[in-house]
Amino acid sequence: MNQFAYKNYYRRNLPHIQPEGATLFITFRLANSLPKEVIEKLRMEKEEVEKKIAQMSDNEEREKQLYLAHRRFFGKWDDALDTLAHGEKYLSNPQIADLVAESLLYRDGKVYDLETFSIMPNHGHVVFAPLEGSNGKYFSLSTIMHSLKRYTAYEANQMLGRSGSFWQHENYDHVVRDAAELERIIKYVINNPVKAGLVTDWKNWKWTYCKYDM
Repeated sequence: MNQFAYKNYYRRNLPHIQPEGATLFITFRLANSLPKEVIEKLRMEKEEVEKKIAQMSDNEEREKQLYLAHRRFFGKWDDALDTLAHGEKYLSNPQIADLVAESLLYRDGKVYDLETFSIMPNHGHVVFAPLEGSNGKYFSLSTIMHSLKRYTAYEANQMLGRSGSFWQHENYDHVVRDAAELERIIKYVINNPVKAGLVTDWKNWKWTYCKYDM
């Protein structure tokens, strides 16, 4: 079986869910962009919270609290990427950032409908809805991200005169539940450079794209 074929659920270290026609929020980062001890600390915090929530008898409340915990965990994880001086910041190189931005834009209308993206010094956020291919099946998230990361890693390493891992293998992805959440996520993505202190207005960050007039 093709490892990159469409699946509505798959799991590596993290669970990945891709309902047909869904819009997805993906965060991808450079290899070694977070210290192992930080990753482990966040993982343990998340597991502890999830254990407590799992004991709730009210299904609706349990789902609500899991969703809120998921958001809080992502916020902590993304704050660590923005603030920790760990690993290389290859994406702060304008040529590398241009490469990634152009690669994201190139795939718009071909394998996905692109909503927004922002490229930070050591990670990137992107929101898109995978399209249907000629076979009537949706392009899988794994296929899209593998193609994007393989191409940009090769080209970036050529530019930098280096070899070895460029991207962290696994991505963080989240299914956008409704229009209100989509708007919230888009605002989060475009304002990430502002939150990180890189610019005062998101429109001044060259490596941010949004299909809407926000």
